[in-house]
Amino acid sequence: MHNTATQGRSWFAFNILLPVLVFCLVLFPTVYRISCEPIELWDEARHIGSSYEMLFRHDYIVNYWQNTQDYWNLKPTLSFLPIVLSLKIFGKSLLAARLPSLLCFVVTLISLYHALWRRFSGATGLYAVLVFSVWSQNVLIHSFRHADADALFCTLFLACILLCLHRTQRAFCLACGVAALCFLSKSWHCLTLLPPLFLTYLLTKPSLSLLLKGAVAFSGPILLWAGLRVRQDGWRFLHDMVWYDLLKRSGQQIEGHHNPAFFYFSCFVHDYPALLWQMLVLVGFTLLAVFVKACRAPAFRSHIQRRFIADIAVLGLAVCSVFGLFSAAQTRLPWYTYPAYPLLCVLMAYGFAFIRPCFRIVAMGLAVLVFGATFPRTLQRENAMQLPLFDHQLQAATYLPIQHLWKDGSTPQNEYAALLTYLPVFPTDITVAGADTLASRTLVIRPSSGAGLCTGCFLVSKGKQYDLLYRP
Repeated sequence: MHNTATQGRSWFAFNILLPVLVFCLVLFPTVYRISCEPIELWDEARHIGSSYEMLFRHDYIVNYWQNTQDYWNLKPTLSFLPIVLSLKIFGKSLLAARLPSLLCFVVTLISLYHALWRRFSGATGLYAVLVFSVWSQNVLIHSFRHADADALFCTLFLACILLCLHRTQRAFCLACGVAALCFLSKSWHCLTLLPPLFLTYLLTKPSLSLLLKGAVAFSGPILLWAGLRVRQDGWRFLHDMVWYDLLKRSGQQIEGHHNPAFFYFSCFVHDYPALLWQMLVLVGFTLLAVFVKACRAPAFRSHIQRRFIADIAVLGLAVCSVFGLFSAAQTRLPWYTYPAYPLLCVLMAYGFAFIRPCFRIVAMGLAVLVFGATFPRTLQRENAMQLPLFDHQLQAATYLPIQHLWKDGSTPQNEYAALLTYLPVFPTDITVAGADTLASRTLVIRPSSGAGLCTGCFLVSKGKQYDLLYRP
């Protein structure tokens, strides 16, 4: 009885308490001071601003920007909807706008741990979580701390490939459905899923009926959205999606992004050296285990099961598809290859499970050491983050009886998103002067109420300094 109780406590400590502790440590840097990080100038600002406008208009098919239909962000609106829902539930705030991305990070961690725990062991799942955190905590833009499409897309991309590893007809159809959601969140980026999906089809007793089911699961949601979009504003959006967002972006270096063909591989080496060194050490152990049976884990000592070889083929093809297709495209941006990194962590976990226990101890120790080294640096970086003075002035203006609020000078996208985030105004109350005017400025009108309140308070820009002024 005593031995049974001891074993039960050991099982609880290793399978429940330890994963919870690791998850908390990994989550903390992502959550820490998230509301103090400035709004990104481009994609995050567009997503926050458009989400407020969609919520105001109750239009969840067409995205608007500054009260006009947006034909710059040529992607479906699925990535906006979680932000809209969060703002609807929790109210207007920067944290509410970024909360869906945080939830995607949690789902990604749980998916990594659960998939590898089911496949191998809890230790393998924890190893995958640790090496993933080493990468994710060093991502500074388009990360799980920002309200844009990449967090949702990376989570859906990982879910699609993990479903492919089951290699059943039901899992294949579900993977095709998740691939459709990838398209609805980030458009043509989902084309990188086609090679691993086709390989999965070949590995899953291919048949015409399975191919048709997968095609319906993939095309059905996309065609439904396309029909709703055409009904709203005609064919212009779909035409521009194909002509500009697919053909021109893949065939030309547009928007000033002139990066060389090996840009993504240089980013991997330069930006994530800690992950690269861990991968090289693990590759060395794995190659040694391939040629020397004594270096393998006991479960693989006699032979390597075909299902694991098939898993590695699907994962490897997915990683190569992401790096290869985006390297072939002419417009190259760092965050295009982000979906490949969680899959790299899964591949590393497969190598971790393949090697003998003494090698695992070294690999796990290195992962813990690297995580411990990056943890304080991440906190130090995020502790230095401060909102712009303009945002603080808007927060102060929220509590004042403002009727007219003026901002001299031009209004970049992140400041427009800040106006909607911090002030209790509707998008139609914000007027951005056109480019043909001599003095571009933003006017926010908020009706005053109650006797004795200030009838006009002005927020005036003086270069980089903002002051609240009262007019008697």
